[in-house]
Amino acid sequence: MTSSSLATFFGRAFAILPVLRRPRNFFLYILPFSIVLGRLVSPQIASLLNDAGLAMVQLIAFPAIPLVLSAVMISIANIFSSSTRSQADRLHFSGRFFIALIATIILAALLAVLLSIYQAPGILSPDGKLSIGRFMLDITDIRVGAPGVESLSTSDFWINKIVPNNIIADASSGQTLRVITGSILAGLAMSRLSPNRTQPLIALLRSVNTISVQVLSIVLNLAPLVLICLIAGAVSTINAEIVVALLNFTICVFLTAIASLGISRLVFRRFTTSNERSSLTSNPVDSVFLLSLSTGSSMTSYPLMFDTLRGMGRDESEVEASASLSLLIARLGNVTYNVIAIIFALNLYEVALTPFRLIEVIALGAITGISAAGLTGVATVPTIGVALAYFQVPIPPVLVLLLAIDPILTLPRAATTGVLAMGISVVSSSRKNSSPQDSQPSSSSPLGLIGQDKDALSLEGG
Repeated sequence: MTSSSLATFFGRAFAILPVLRRPRNFFLYILPFSIVLGRLVSPQIASLLNDAGLAMVQLIAFPAIPLVLSAVMISIANIFSSSTRSQADRLHFSGRFFIALIATIILAALLAVLLSIYQAPGILSPDGKLSIGRFMLDITDIRVGAPGVESLSTSDFWINKIVPNNIIADASSGQTLRVITGSILAGLAMSRLSPNRTQPLIALLRSVNTISVQVLSIVLNLAPLVLICLIAGAVSTINAEIVVALLNFTICVFLTAIASLGISRLVFRRFTTSNERSSLTSNPVDSVFLLSLSTGSSMTSYPLMFDTLRGMGRDESEVEASASLSLLIARLGNVTYNVIAIIFALNLYEVALTPFRLIEVIALGAITGISAAGLTGVATVPTIGVALAYFQVPIPPVLVLLLAIDPILTLPRAATTGVLAMGISVVSSSRKNSSPQDSQPSSSSPLGLIGQDKDALSLEGG
């Protein structure tokens, strides 16, 4: 095979990937193919597929982090600049954003509690308990005792994770909360300086932002391969008995994602006008949900959120700030997941769910969920240990069960974070005086998320 024919083959193969990103192709082709592939391959190949899927998730998230963090610094500098905005405008936006953020965190945790009470994860039949016992005895070596609890010290749970040290070192080591704090402080410092002194740095950050969008538009084509590798690897390696035994827990997480989608759709309709929605051919909340679900990373939905709200005539700086900060700080998918996991553990060990204890679950679920900022996949699961230690529930057995089915639940967690962050941005950002039509992005928008390929709703929001 010549080099030209080989290039043609790979060109045609990669041209199929954007087509597979449409929802109907996911259900018709990707999901059945992934399940069949997972049942046929050996455990060794399944492990390779899972590693490849996780590597592609990291690759997709790679440009999203500098994209969102540069947006934080730029937007904070613009919003709090005394030369461009009055103090009343700054206080108005800050109040709207923090009220929307806190209300959404509480609402998400409360939603997870209500669905958990209805679905009752952790209340197992005798066969389910037998399956879990067999799984732990045959596959794992559980040591329940004080060392497991003491290893999860809360002394550095908040302060050391929030206070920045070196923004470059923090970013390279995945200390996202520190990077967020450093970016906000840098943006506030930039807002105190004269525009002619900050313009070179803002221009550099804009260049980083634009390059990140272009890189993201390329790597998003890997989304179908991510789904195939992760689903096939999960089907092959996850113990079927455990999936059946924890079916209520799995269903509860997916129901929370779907309910969050419905709430975000209502918020989008309630806090936007008909004139703002007139330029849209589909509901962008659906696009955010599908994009986050297909990539396993809510960060990838930032360009879609930004382009959509800016095209509707919302204030650009406020959209940048609200979208980036809500995606980075809130981690609402982790909040709802942690609440469900805590109730699962309490039900598993037959701890009574009193009204006061449910309030404690909401508070601990929100705190541990937010503390998982910057963590992805199975790395988010151990943060639940702090809440389990508080309720004096054995930590290792619960974590083993959660880790066993986590590959399935990474995707709805990301989707929940994406759609609820979209709702926060819609509520927080204000309308410009100009008409939405005057503020629509051109057809050369970096990701082409609006006004292109409108024949069907694709996973990139088209």
